[in-house]
Amino acid sequence: MLYNLNGEIRKHEKLLGLHMSNNDIVKKYPISVVRFGMGKEIQLYTDELVVTDQDEDQETRVQLDVIKRLILVPGDPTPSKLVLMADLYDDTTIILAEGMSNARDFRAMLPHIIELCPDLQLDPLDMGEQLRQALNNRRAWALTCYGAILLVCLSLCALYFIVAYLGAHH
Repeated sequence: MLYNLNGEIRKHEKLLGLHMSNNDIVKKYPISVVRFGMGKEIQLYTDELVVTDQDEDQETRVQLDVIKRLILVPGDPTPSKLVLMADLYDDTTIILAEGMSNARDFRAMLPHIIELCPDLQLDPLDMGEQLRQALNNRRAWALTCYGAILLVCLSLCALYFIVAYLGAHH
């Protein structure tokens, strides 16, 4: 229970924003957030997509009902850094995020976006599946790299023990 300054119990409806007066400030909370880079975020609200860059004090707000298609392409110098673009209904294309490296959280955000905008087109069409495959490929390469390093270390240790054993007996 919460109390106001007069010691009266505040109603839960007030806390949930169900009975708001004109003097109360309404703060919207994002449905989903994707953090990437240094101070960059993609925030999904019920009616808009917000991309913030705290380093450059930039914020891009796009209403969900004006987005015709979301496009996700690999970055130019680094393919693992994705570029997210939006085609709008007025035939303009804007870049929402460059250098997005958090494919896992963006893949988790996709169902929320599609739920809020069922008519939204995705490019590529199987964006969620391609992100899943990219995450699996990255995980496989990481395991392969760790395995190779472990194999080299064990081989060097075995070679050292063989040389030490042969050197001690001659």
